[in-house]
Amino acid sequence: MIKEIEALMVHWGEQMRERGQGGGLGSQMGAIIEWGGAPPRGTPGSRVLGGAGCGIDHIASEIGAAVAELERSGHAPLGRLARDRYCGLVTVREQMRAVGIAEGADRTYRNWIGRLHREVLHILKLRSMSWRVRPTESDARNHS
Repeated sequence: MIKEIEALMVHWGEQMRERGQGGGLGSQMGAIIEWGGAPPRGTPGSRVLGGAGCGIDHIASEIGAAVAELERSGHAPLGRLARDRYCGLVTVREQMRAVGIAEGADRTYRNWIGRLHREVLHILKLRSMSWRVRPTESDARNHS
């Protein structure tokens, strides 16, 4: 297990449970139904929106993208394990059953978590490299 990746994935799970994948504001029709008519207006002026309705933060979205990449690249069981463990807060026993680990194989489960963390770290590194600006060949020749 990689402690730093574990902390990031716990954060991602919390964000997903609290805020979900989508951002944005609630619908007007939903507010009308909820309040049984026009919702209270409050005071005029701009306000800073709290966490509600704003979607997940950048760190959590990067972890989510890494998990989605796992699922697309032939590591679907690891993606399932990530979603069950961090977003769904599914019991360890149920997580093991979902990905095909024999009941009681605790060491195997810990190995899967370690592999999940290594794969997520690898994907995050690749994603961060794609954000960096790379010099062109002409730039490299000019600096030689």
